[in-house]
Amino acid sequence: MMLGEHTIPDKSTPVEYAKGSAPPVGHPDLPEVHEAGPRDAETLVLLHGLGGSWQIWTPLLPILERHFHVVAPTLPGHVGGEVLANVAGVTPATLTDQLVAQLRRLGVESAHVAGNSLGGWLALELARRGFARSVTALSPAGAWATDRDLKALIRGLLIPLMLMPLLRGIAWLFGGLASVRRGLTAQMMRHGERLSRSALLNLLRCFAGTRMMRPLFANAAKSGPIEPLAASQVPISIVWGTHDRVIPFAHYGQPLMKRIAGAHLTMVDAVGHVPMYDDPERIAQAIVANCARADRPSATGNARA
Repeated sequence: MMLGEHTIPDKSTPVEYAKGSAPPVGHPDLPEVHEAGPRDAETLVLLHGLGGSWQIWTPLLPILERHFHVVAPTLPGHVGGEVLANVAGVTPATLTDQLVAQLRRLGVESAHVAGNSLGGWLALELARRGFARSVTALSPAGAWATDRDLKALIRGLLIPLMLMPLLRGIAWLFGGLASVRRGLTAQMMRHGERLSRSALLNLLRCFAGTRMMRPLFANAAKSGPIEPLAASQVPISIVWGTHDRVIPFAHYGQPLMKRIAGAHLTMVDAVGHVPMYDDPERIAQAIVANCARADRPSATGNARA
């Protein structure tokens, strides 16, 4: 076990979440942004993964909105998000540029940030820029051990993209069956049956409509992994599911930890790459706990173990 690492045991219960897709809240004339929670509370920005939307956070919202003013945008270049300023040149850095500009237009100058997958990478970039008061990165993308690992990751995402017409057809016809919902999402999460049929259809629609995947992959292969970052100014918590089948920790998490000096690592039992449906209580707990560290003098580095 690494210094600063601990494991949260599995205490999940079989609850179904997200019976439908709620409309964007707070900004109907802008790209999709969910905004809720006490306005006098600290702000928490939630960033979804590649091919997703803000709605993937739905299971956590009732918990997080008790503690924070939550702002959850759909990322630029995604279905419902802002149009990318430069699709061909898209990189995590350019996405972060556009995201910061969008958040500032919403009145957010700094915030706690939690992100999943690509959203985790962007959350780390926000820490680098001094925007984030704390970062909780759930199975963040951004590092790989070898070029072979990067190619395997890209292939693992492009294959379902190519099969999307078939997968969406199956979901439309048989998405009412829990076994089908679980099977279609097995690569992403362990408990896809907790998605409603409408939430599954929306998830697949968003993934199929994300046109910036190929240029993002091509540019990432050229630019390389995330630049080293020290968790010396704000608390950075890396949270990884033990059943992550998209970017398993051994090939992608360990290289990332070497690049984020002083980050706190939590391995979460029995959850997958997109852990919000697998165990919303534990994931929300991890986010709330890390945000609280921002106000503690000993909040940085391995002292948080």
